[in-house]
Amino acid sequence: MASLCKIEHAIGETRAAIIHKKQTIEYHVRRWSEKNKPHAGDVFSGRVRAVDKGLMAAFIDLGSEPAGMLRFSMSPNAPHMHEGQMIRVKVLRDGEPGKGPLLGFVELSDVSEPCKEIAQSLEDEILARYPKIVFEQGDVNGISWACEEEVALKTGGYIYIEPTRAATMIDVDTAGGQKSKVSIAAAREIAHQVRLRGIGGLVLIDFPNFRKKKDKADVWQTLKDCFEGDPNTVKIAPFSRFDTVELTRSRSGPTIAQILHGPTGQGQSRELSAETLALQGLRRLVKEARIDGGAKLVLELPVTAYEWLNAEHIDWKTSLGDKIGQRFTLKSGAKIDVYKDAP
Repeated sequence: MASLCKIEHAIGETRAAIIHKKQTIEYHVRRWSEKNKPHAGDVFSGRVRAVDKGLMAAFIDLGSEPAGMLRFSMSPNAPHMHEGQMIRVKVLRDGEPGKGPLLGFVELSDVSEPCKEIAQSLEDEILARYPKIVFEQGDVNGISWACEEEVALKTGGYIYIEPTRAATMIDVDTAGGQKSKVSIAAAREIAHQVRLRGIGGLVLIDFPNFRKKKDKADVWQTLKDCFEGDPNTVKIAPFSRFDTVELTRSRSGPTIAQILHGPTGQGQSRELSAETLALQGLRRLVKEARIDGGAKLVLELPVTAYEWLNAEHIDWKTSLGDKIGQRFTLKSGAKIDVYKDAP
């Protein structure tokens, strides 16, 4: 059971790290640009856009795209629905790139337009997962490591994590080490990384070939045991004849990679999104301003991040002014940099 949540409210986003026994086991990120998007726990009044009898579900317009899905099997109290009807729903699971959120029926609604009625903060969402957790303000760093493809094991060897649209592929490389020893360590680290990165859906793990059935059984049991404390539902299949293991983990929203890299961050691109670069720049600017109290500073950003801030998707100027005053200018360049403005 997680015991501590370190949380950081920065310009443009709130970050949280769930910590258990001095190890970070989960990262959560909520961005200002997603203020009007549905998150788990939010309550909306929405309009029925379509009813699909084949899927036994209704698609609900919440005021943003894509529409949410309400499965009738998960909402037995839902009435017969028709297109255009207004209903009140609760978000059960965040949406993902290209997929709307999963919804549950609450009651009929008398409002005329889709709108958010009750918004859950990131703290509320975490409390729902961990009712006894203690919150602590502080810097949340290291999130970018939750996107790295290669993870080194303490025993030697590596695991390689490659997200695709269909599944997350994980390869175990012993690097010449003892297969059973490295595979046990890999099983522990895989459970940790899957949870840390917020990975959901199908995961396919390619272990080395085992000669002994006991070694294979020990690795599988280690994997199972290490997922025991996960609040998400995890189902693990037996080893296949090819020494691969398939597991599924219920989704709770976009992965850390999808948040930092944008909707296309499924392995096709390792580039950080313009929003991520912009927020990184603002974090660095605030940090430098606190170190050098009176200096006028220049924040240099890559062109995409510079344009993202100038488009004013969020009210960053007011928040930045409240933190450091109006002693900054923006400039486009090749990379993120902060330096003193020339007199």
